[in-house]
Amino acid sequence: MMAANIGTASRTDENRFGSDALKLLIVEDEALVEDALTLHGHHVTGIADTVAAAIDLVEADRPDLVLCDVKLADGDSGITAAQLIADRGIPCVFLSGNCPHQGGHPLVIGCISKPFRAGTLGAAVHAAYVIAQGGRPGDTPAALRLYSEQ
Repeated sequence: MMAANIGTASRTDENRFGSDALKLLIVEDEALVEDALTLHGHHVTGIADTVAAAIDLVEADRPDLVLCDVKLADGDSGITAAQLIADRGIPCVFLSGNCPHQGGHPLVIGCISKPFRAGTLGAAVHAAYVIAQGGRPGDTPAALRLYSEQ
């Protein structure tokens, strides 16, 4: 298990992250966000709809960031998935119409509220990644509620 390392990175300029395509894992049972993410130049490493499938995909191809719905297939909990993924040192962001009040782990950065616009999703993913790396984004979209600000 990797230790969480947030807030210690020396990079604070979000432009150092902005031009890089991220490897993203989508954990939700209605993976309609893949197109919006690829339009922003990101690579979706996989789509999982259960906790077990998410963990398998994380271990097979370690993503840079995971977008996780709160309610998954077969009654699985996206909150559990996000916490297990964060325990492996991978930052997560909830993507849900029912955002939890807190993340439960320092690497669960925040929640992007559904419905969202494609442009907002790209900016929110970028901001969450910058924060996970210890940086400070210049402008955090209103659609991204950060847990560190509570």
